[in-house]
Amino acid sequence: MRSIVRLWLNTFPRIGETADIARVAEDAGFFGVLLTDSQCLAPDPFVELGAVARVTDRLHLGTCTTNVLTRHVSVVANLAATLQADSSGRMHLGVARGDSAVRKVGLDPATPEQFGQALSELRGLLAGATPSVSATDSSLQWLDPSTSATPVLGVASGPRSITAAARHADGLILQVGTDPEVIRHFVELIRTTTPRPDFRILLYVIVGLSDDRGPDSTVLGVTPLLARMAAEPLRDLGAQQAPVAEAAAQSYSLATHGLSAAQGAVDGALEYAITGTVDECADQLVALSGTGCDELVVILGSMDTPTSQLLDLIRTVGTSIGPRLT
Repeated sequence: MRSIVRLWLNTFPRIGETADIARVAEDAGFFGVLLTDSQCLAPDPFVELGAVARVTDRLHLGTCTTNVLTRHVSVVANLAATLQADSSGRMHLGVARGDSAVRKVGLDPATPEQFGQALSELRGLLAGATPSVSATDSSLQWLDPSTSATPVLGVASGPRSITAAARHADGLILQVGTDPEVIRHFVELIRTTTPRPDFRILLYVIVGLSDDRGPDSTVLGVTPLLARMAAEPLRDLGAQQAPVAEAAAQSYSLATHGLSAAQGAVDGALEYAITGTVDECADQLVALSGTGCDELVVILGSMDTPTSQLLDLIRTVGTSIGPRLT
């Protein structure tokens, strides 16, 4: 059985608190922290990642996710390259087609074809090449050629977007729920699409820890919004989690995106997440090690979970679950 060799935390930027969250994650043993980019809902992740780079030594950092619709592809590449230099090579750029960040300003998500093109352009710019961007040869002229290129990670749920990322990115953050058979299906699709042995597959999961008061309801703020993204591919596969994902798609509201106010909107939403006691969550996550994924990205709580509660969750997952995954 393969081991999950890296454990990432995905969370929302918080003014004056992101650096503290990163320090706690580093001390708890996380490999890295990825920040969400949604300009109408949360502070800027790139600014906050600069703070993370300054207060940590080993912790890797990145986005999960940004897009190239609210910012030009060259701007995104420049931000990532700057953070790569400032962090001494610890930056990772997670890019998706666009969700709340684009919908809240009246834009549509990128098509899978546009997504693949953007990933290719980003990868070229960050490697110091001169790709054609909008029919113009473009490059980051200030980039130090001795600096390692920032890895570009596509983030996807559907087969067309997964295929685009497998062809054009350095890795993929796979967001298709927690059913091992579904995950194996898409891992096989990825490995068939790209022959690169160094292509990274990261699995994105929501973790809700139970205590003596019952299940962690804070994750209900993010579970429906993520489940809905995988509704179509899960339905096509006849997956066990398909009904929950379809219900999430039908009840989703942009107004409560990422907020705990979304809880209760979808019956059985927690079926899409990893939930239970520390031991139960650890066992479920260890079981995912056999799906062919190399890294694990966990989201804890919701956008409005109190920071003190989030820090406790980070410590618990990092120190009590993390060591069991390697």
